Amino acid sequence: MTQLDVDLVPVIGRPHPARLAKALYPLTGRAIARYADVDANGHVNNLALESMHENARAEFNQETFPGVYQPAVRSVRLVTANNAVHFLAEVFWPATVETGLGIGRLGRTSFTVSTALFVGDTCVSVCDTVLVVLDDNGPAPIPEEARDRLSSLLLN
Repeated sequence: MTQLDVDLVPVIGRPHPARLAKALYPLTGRAIARYADVDANGHVNNLALESMHENARAEFNQETFPGVYQPAVRSVRLVTANNAVHFLAEVFWPATVETGLGIGRLGRTSFTVSTALFVGDTCVSVCDTVLVVLDDNGPAPIPEEARDRLSSLLLN
């Protein structure tokens, strides 16, 4: 076996400290941890936390791209190209989790939804999901109305 001069698996560093502040995120919401989400260690499990990121993202997508989850009426689809989650602190049940959401990057046919989960003032997880806009022919430009909304929510 030969040694490669590059890492096949990049090391993903910890999130920027600014990502840990609620005030960074222009949109907020709430999620409730369920007892069924508790693992053998007494924590709300990581899949449940990822589900909270996903639900915040899906609600946002439905508002920004009306009908995107209704195949009969949608004009574009959204597909996930990349999803990176950092779990930063334990969450114990019962817990009300505050969600924060903004746009981390905006391209021509894709954008990054950046979310964070907070228990009190503690950031317990951040997630960055790259979504690609598709039409029947493949990647498509982000519709202008959606682009305007995404632009207004860029993290800075």
